[in-house]
Amino acid sequence: MAKAATATQPQDTTTAESTAGGEKAERREIKGGVPYSTYPGTLKKALDGIIAAERPDKFTPNFMETILGIRGGAARSVPPLFKKMQFLGPDGSPTQLYSKFKTEGGRSQAAFEALRNAFSELFRRNEYIYKADESAVKDILVEITGLKRSDQIIRLMYTTFEAIKSFVDNDAVRTTESRSDDLAPSTEIDGEAVTSGAIKLGLSYQINIVLPETENIAVFNAIFKSLRENLLR
Repeated sequence: MAKAATATQPQDTTTAESTAGGEKAERREIKGGVPYSTYPGTLKKALDGIIAAERPDKFTPNFMETILGIRGGAARSVPPLFKKMQFLGPDGSPTQLYSKFKTEGGRSQAAFEALRNAFSELFRRNEYIYKADESAVKDILVEITGLKRSDQIIRLMYTTFEAIKSFVDNDAVRTTESRSDDLAPSTEIDGEAVTSGAIKLGLSYQINIVLPETENIAVFNAIFKSLRENLLR
């Protein structure tokens, strides 16, 4: 059996060793650090599987084989990508993003964040790349890697991108820009919330006056006249 290829290419300069069929290919450097799986279908199966499966303490080969039904070289390709997506920590423990992906309400947003984590270079060049068509995505992959458009690695990068993106609902996802708006600094002044986008200020103050002990009404008149002229206008 041919040796399985490395599932992801996390460094800025990477080496392609084999094709999806497991055939040995010429070793060559791949620039850009764009991740890809030589088994994109297995990645999609793993993502589908973790939705229904109980979250493990560690994402181990035994869990993949017994619970997800994924084994062999295809199984070895999953954890590196999950770590790149930040679904798993360095020790293989599922993260909060993994748990969010398991929920109906949070799945689309979690998939979007995972896509952005794994394909950060694509998002750096086009923040709306997840809405782009196949041709536009491949154009950026060619630009980043320097490979020919017809190269097998470009196809694997794109199908890996699509496997994750298939869980993203474009209408439901909240982009970085919208989250920034939602988190705009706010201040509560006089019981009213104020955001940086629409400033409305209201000030209130309280003055305590200690009156002198005197029966001379002229003293009181002078005090209140001064208050009226200097503070209460």
